[in-house]
Amino acid sequence: MQLSYDTVLVFVLRSGCVGRLASGRIERNESMGLNVYSPYPSTVNEYISGDNLRSWCVVGADGKHIGAWFSILPEDRPRMLAVLAS
Repeated sequence: MQLSYDTVLVFVLRSGCVGRLASGRIERNESMGLNVYSPYPSTVNEYISGDNLRSWCVVGADGKHIGAWFSILPEDRPRMLAVLAS
């Protein structure tokens, strides 16, 4: 899935860092997590891929998650909503 200003990845890393990404692309990996690719060159961003992601959600321009593109732990939901509100 291609990321853009209308298709944004919101995430919480295992380190606790919360972020938003609107460039590059994502794809599911074999463990049902995500691989996040940098836009140029198209390489895997290991820092925010795979086991480094604790919670993640792909949202559209309306701020609602897109299909089944999410995996959110209950304790991360408030932090992710705060990122969407900013």
